[in-house]
Amino acid sequence: MDRSNRLRARPVPHSIRRRQPGMMARIVAAIALAAAPAAAEPCFEADEPVEIAAIDGREALQLTDGRAVRLADIRIAESEKLAARARVVLEEAGPGTLLLRPVRGAPTDRYGRLQADIVVKDTGASLREQIVLNGLAFVDPTVISEGCLTSLFAAERAAETAGFGLWGRPESVLDAARADLTRYTGQYALVSGTVKSVGETKRTLYLNFGENFRTDFTAIIRRADASGWGSELAALAGESVRIRGVLEAWNGGLIRVEHPAQIERRDSSGL
Repeated sequence: MDRSNRLRARPVPHSIRRRQPGMMARIVAAIALAAAPAAAEPCFEADEPVEIAAIDGREALQLTDGRAVRLADIRIAESEKLAARARVVLEEAGPGTLLLRPVRGAPTDRYGRLQADIVVKDTGASLREQIVLNGLAFVDPTVISEGCLTSLFAAERAAETAGFGLWGRPESVLDAARADLTRYTGQYALVSGTVKSVGETKRTLYLNFGENFRTDFTAIIRRADASGWGSELAALAGESVRIRGVLEAWNGGLIRVEHPAQIERRDSSGL
């Protein structure tokens, strides 16, 4: 679950280029230091040329051929101001310059939309990564395998380090020890804290962030969802981690973990 993921150098979005030169230099340097070969496993299907007809909601697009696309594994900020800026990133992509890159093996979502990335034909720049790099969305691991999320997580780390967009808010990451976590019920949240204990039943694993599960934050993982990685969870007791997902009003707050990348180990610096 190590998050020392790396990002290939990408063209920088216009909205970021206008930022302070010193800040931009630090971001570019961080991305360059994080550069690494592409994941060994195939992550996407073959590219195909497309044009965007309309932006339908926060992460959804309508193509001119009638198909609907959801930008895979990102969660655009709930702030209307930040969501509007994400729309600008998509609208600035000119017609005839885009490629659809479907996630390999991913089913359509419950609304029948393809789960995919949209990339710029001439440069290969990912619109999903640009949105995340601008601090306009969180990574939301859902259908893409953990090994194929490296560049997206690296874009998120760069945005967090720079304090862009949603990372400029004091509550972009919530403390697991907060007594009022449930006030964020229904929101996509990042919750950070130390795992006090790991509990288990026949069907379920629990990451407990306090002594009393009735008042403290908990992450819950069904064994059926954790095939192949659930055995790693016992080692998290005493570790500082960050959990991401939709916060539920269960006792002191609950996030259901269905993907290994929803859990991030944090080092001593908090990164």
